[in-house]
This record gives sequence, C-alpha cells and structure tokens, in this order.
Amino acid sequence: MTTGQKFARLLQYLGKCSESIMYHDEIASAVRWIGQIESIMTRIHFHPNQVFDESKHIIDVVAKEYLEKAIDNVDHLIPVEVSGDGNFRTIIELMTNDVYYSNRYSQFVGPLDIAIQRICKNHMFSELYKIGALCSVLGCSIRSIYPNIDFRDDMVFLNNIFTPIPPITTNCEVTILWSNATNEKHAREANHGTWSPNHFVPLMSTAMSFEFDDSNQSTSNVMVGYYH
Repeated sequence: MTTGQKFARLLQYLGKCSESIMYHDEIASAVRWIGQIESIMTRIHFHPNQVFDESKHIIDVVAKEYLEKAIDNVDHLIPVEVSGDGNFRTIIELMTNDVYYSNRYSQFVGPLDIAIQRICKNHMFSELYKIGALCSVLGCSIRSIYPNIDFRDDMVFLNNIFTPIPPITTNCEVTILWSNATNEKHAREANHGTWSPNHFVPLMSTAMSFEFDDSNQSTSNVMVGYYH
C-alpha cells in the first residue's frame, strides 16, 4: 500500500468518526491511535519548489481564473495542479494543540471542534484552521491569497502571512490560493448560489520574477504579521 493510499484510508476513517453523535471523542480517540503509527507520523522535511517549470508542472486552469480575481499583486504567480494526500496531519495538529488554535482563530472563523468535524470530511469547505495547522506540520510560513468573490470586510485577514505554532521555526515561505475544483458558475450552482472554496492550490513564481525577488531580498522581503 502506498503512502497516499494509507493517508486516504486514515482520512476515510476520520470521516466516519466525524459522523458520530460524539464526534469529538471519536476523532480524539482516532488521533491518539494514529499518533502511535511511526511510519505515518515521521517528521516532514519540506523543501518546496518555488519556480514554475513547464516541463514538470501543470497549470491549474480553474484556479487560474480565481487567481485573476485576487486583490493582491499576483501577476507573477502561477497556480499548479497537485494531488493532495488528505487532511489527516492537519487534523492531528489541530487536536494536539487545540487550545492554541482555538484562541488564535476562533474569533474569526468560529469554534474549532466544528471546523475539525468538517475537515475530517475530505473535499469539504477550506478552513483557515487548515492553514494555521499546515504551517506547523510543514515548518513554513504560508502566504494566503483569497479571490475577490463575495468578499466582505471581515475577510480581509484571509489575505495574510501565517506562521507555525511557537517554538517551531520557519525555513521557507509558500503561497497558496483559496480555490474550488470547479469554476465559479458551477460552484455556485452546487451550493445554492453561494461560492465557497474547497481546496488550496500552490502558487509558483515565474523564473524571471523569482530571480528578481532573490536579488532584491534584502529590501523587498517584508514579513506581514498576523497580529500587530
């Protein structure tokens, strides 16, 4: 069984746990069990590709439409197709450090336990909690780009740079786009006229823009904190 298949089965199991009346206890029990599987819980050494290479990467054409609706300057970024391994590592991180994530994000996006229940169901609505946990799982900062669709003033914080839980230090920064697997028209039709993202898409720089950023790193690489 491949690692991807193992991840899929674990996420399927967590999905069943989330359907229980006592879903929080069921998920917590599953997380404790998964945490004991060494082959699954090995530390991730994350070294992302930052530059788009047309010989290796495929442009996500649906995400490209959403990227064009972003507020930030994203002309130099390209959305790339990826195959996800599910959410179970982020679920484990959220359950393990639930107090931290609840204190940091619940005032913006609601209770953590309900979010975890949704995250256990793959291909559901994307969550800010996922980004926060993913920073810690990967040991990196994440720049979040949200398209200007049904955008409200209280959603401004979604366009930000998020960092791992202390004391984890970051060794890189990646950029992701809140996207949907289908275009806006079809996404609205499937959700009673409302658009909502259901997955994240990595954004890569063109080779030219990456070289320019690297040469000007000392003056242009400014980190915007989540809290001020």
